Amino acid sequence: MDFPNSDEKKELFEEAYQDISAILARLRDQGFSDMEIFDFGKSLINHFDPVKMEHLKKESDYQDALFREANDM
Repeated sequence: MDFPNSDEKKELFEEAYQDISAILARLRDQGFSDMEIFDFGKSLINHFDPVKMEHLKKESDYQDALFREANDM
């Protein structure tokens, strides 16, 4: 797999910025408040935080193990 060079990364980020801006503008046009949009953005950032994702995976695995144990009883 080839990794993008810095110019390709810049172009991809610019495209992503334009796409995200358009989506957020549509949300505002549909009546969502700035605070709702902001909270949604924060939740997306948290969703992709590698440390939080690892913590959530461990918590989920633990919960799954508890449910399996309870079902085996």
